[in-house]
Amino acid sequence: MTKAQQNYFELFGLEPNFSIDVPKLSAKLRTLLNSVHPDRFASSGSQQQMLSMQKTTQLNDAFAVLKNPVKRAQYLLQLKTGIDTSKEHTVNDPEFLMQQLELREELEEISSSNDIGKLNQFADKIDELEVAQEKQMSELFSQEPLDTDELQKAIYKLQFLHKTLSDIELAEDKLLS
Repeated sequence: MTKAQQNYFELFGLEPNFSIDVPKLSAKLRTLLNSVHPDRFASSGSQQQMLSMQKTTQLNDAFAVLKNPVKRAQYLLQLKTGIDTSKEHTVNDPEFLMQQLELREELEEISSSNDIGKLNQFADKIDELEVAQEKQMSELFSQEPLDTDELQKAIYKLQFLHKTLSDIELAEDKLLS
């Protein structure tokens, strides 16, 4: 594989794995960006400068995917199996869907109450659910052969939780302004 064909994990010298150390990934990004920064090639030809810009863009794109658990899981599943989960958003798990509806209702009630303390407690609860879901995702990715159906469900569940966390941030911004 040439450097241009490296997958995102290889760009950072990582094994394709769901569990990664994001602070180490950030440090590696800074090191790699420093080595390919366009300023280093200011006196080089335009082709070298363009390659430097392409590499910088590739590193930033890879980092954006790998630092985000949902995007990382989607990318890893596609890398290992060819399955693209970025377009489909269905979960056939009535218990989980009911839990999500209840969480949405709880968020609505907390947002209406203007109680930042309750919102913070709710955020902690969602964070715990997210950590548990990421742990399950890590376990699923470590199994051979991969259970692609369970992985897809786990990715969709993680997407729901990330969406809820995003909505909590919006509610918090609204409460604080």
